[in-house]
Amino acid sequence: MADQTPEGPRDQQSPLTRRELRRREEARRSDAAGEPSLDEDRREFPGQHGEGNEGHDGGRGQEQDQNPGMADDDAVVVGTDSSGTPVIVRPAGRKGYQTVTVNRDRSLDAEKQVKKEARRKRRRRRNIALTSAFAVFVLLVAGLSFALKAILPDPAAEDYPGPGGAEVVFSVNEGEGAIAIGNRLVDEDIVASGAAFIEAVNQSRSENSIQPGEYPLRKQMKAADAAAILQRDGQGQVHYVAVNRGMRLGEAMSAVSESTGISVQDLEAAAADPTDFGLPAEAPSLEGYLAPGEYRFPVDAEPAEIFAMMIEPTMAELEEQGITDESEQFRTVTIASILEAEALTDDYPMVAGIIENRLNPSNEETGGYLQIDATVIYGLGQRQLQFSEEDKQDASNEYNTYAHRGLPPGPIGAPSTQALDAAAHPEDNDYYYWVTTNIETGETKFAEDYAQHRVYQQEYRDYCAENAEICG
Repeated sequence: MADQTPEGPRDQQSPLTRRELRRREEARRSDAAGEPSLDEDRREFPGQHGEGNEGHDGGRGQEQDQNPGMADDDAVVVGTDSSGTPVIVRPAGRKGYQTVTVNRDRSLDAEKQVKKEARRKRRRRRNIALTSAFAVFVLLVAGLSFALKAILPDPAAEDYPGPGGAEVVFSVNEGEGAIAIGNRLVDEDIVASGAAFIEAVNQSRSENSIQPGEYPLRKQMKAADAAAILQRDGQGQVHYVAVNRGMRLGEAMSAVSESTGISVQDLEAAAADPTDFGLPAEAPSLEGYLAPGEYRFPVDAEPAEIFAMMIEPTMAELEEQGITDESEQFRTVTIASILEAEALTDDYPMVAGIIENRLNPSNEETGGYLQIDATVIYGLGQRQLQFSEEDKQDASNEYNTYAHRGLPPGPIGAPSTQALDAAAHPEDNDYYYWVTTNIETGETKFAEDYAQHRVYQQEYRDYCAENAEICG
């Protein structure tokens, strides 16, 4: 007993005191180091039976053995660390303390989510930057354009001053637009540039579109003037019809029908009585009275209105020549139609004088017979230059001037103004015959007797033998 020292019992500290000291030391270190590691933070807690039972590890171990699934099943997420990783706290085990660990699987998922969100933000910032840069670029280009426009003068399209030179007939084809028409106008030297023509069309207030047909224009005319004519400025929608010199009545009616949509039968019915249009009673039809030229009929025009418009120029020309008697008018139109079919324009007055010589029944050369091929061909209903000897002898053809004296029953086509003037004022001469010996050049030879005429006829036959495709 005397050997026992008082310090002996004090040296043996209780487990509780050691644990407490250790816990405090760990706490102190933790406070000094900052936030503890989250990989594994073990903290001791008193056992379930109070502080006095802390040393009975075996008893606690028995309780843990009786509840083997408690350590994992009762784990609780108490929060996250600074990076958002979940922190898990498991219940105390046999050693009397709880374990705090990081869930590795959840940590990886959270890390992926964070990276994905970061990428999305970067992509959004990049798109915003690109959009902003493009908008700035557009604004810069627009500003530069306005600046240049203010500095530089507008280039004016090349254009002629007008009013133009020689008259020309310009044809607009089916399906052609303004650009194609403008290009052809430039090619034919009617306008100076396609740009000037397009600008004139765009600035025009006309509601009319450019329709197919033939239009009277001029060389080197102002583009706006050309556009006005092609758009029929000041006119409503119209039907365009062109009647050529020498065109026969049936051909003219077909042209009118094609343009207006009125049937040929309805047109023929409207033209059945020539006296309805002021023609002489002896006129068998409107043949010869429809003046050659271009017509633009209102879309609602009736057949009678159309024919009246086409006859008016012919009657006006006859009156201008001082021919007012209906019978004399009819004779003049008939002779003029023969001139149009048989002679060249420059020869009209000469040939008109020959026709008058032949019509004289006392002449010894023809005895009143015209003997003109064009009338025979008209009576045959053909369009060719030659016919047979049998056709020449056929008296059933009323237009056969080899078989019948005098003029044919009526005109054989549409005469031009020049033909009407020549018929009204024939040139006095002694010729009875004429023949065109070269169709290509139009060379015509005149003869006073039949013997000389036969020589010229042979020249014509030789020509046709070498040029069958021309003579037909």
